[in-house]
Amino acid sequence: MNEWGVVFLGIMALTGLIQCAFVVIAALGVRSTGERVEAIAAKFDAEIRPALQDLRQGAANLRAISEAGREQAARVEALISTTLENVETTLESVRGLVSKPIATLTDLSAFWGGLRRGLDTYRSSEPRRQKGPPLARRAEDSDEHMFIG
Repeated sequence: MNEWGVVFLGIMALTGLIQCAFVVIAALGVRSTGERVEAIAAKFDAEIRPALQDLRQGAANLRAISEAGREQAARVEALISTTLENVETTLESVRGLVSKPIATLTDLSAFWGGLRRGLDTYRSSEPRRQKGPPLARRAEDSDEHMFIG
């Protein structure tokens, strides 16, 4: 073989060894990065997962509280509705009890006012004059003598 062929073959072998060294260095770097990622994942499992579990439990508790609040609101609404109905019924009863005596008093007051007005009118009127015998009519005062009949 040619001298130049051996030189080029040596250069190729040397570059192959250099490439092999770079691959080994890269593999070691990936291995250390993988160990760091595993450490971060373990830390995540140790610290973050319990916090997430607590968060899930808190959400479940909030859901239970909101359901209980809705039930209480429905009970309060029913209680207020019943109370309002009772108040309205009581008001109607009181109106009925009060309006009967007031109606009687109104009728009595109207009767008394009418009686008083009648007496006032009677007292303020002039005495009536009695009419005398009707006046005799004269024939000339009427138009009957003008008809031909």
